[in-house]
Amino acid sequence: MADAELLVTELVTNALRHGRGDVGVRLSFINGHLRIEVRDDSPEVPEPRAAASLDESGRGLFLVQAVADDWGVTDNGMTTWCSLALSPLCRTP
Repeated sequence: MADAELLVTELVTNALRHGRGDVGVRLSFINGHLRIEVRDDSPEVPEPRAAASLDESGRGLFLVQAVADDWGVTDNGMTTWCSLALSPLCRTP
């Protein structure tokens, strides 16, 4: 579950740093996948940016891309989501 913690942390940090208003998190389980959704009130669509080697930030969405099975942003730009396949041991019967 370390991957799930990393994904939540990165998406929430982005919402707090770059979004507006309240930040909400929703977790759901769909067909063996954990879906993580983070919402804020900003319609600006988050995009990965190129961080220089000495930059202290700017790698969050690259980490999400690398770890998650899929990710995206809703059409209104207010919710960033990702999904992560769960191992059979993590699934509920």
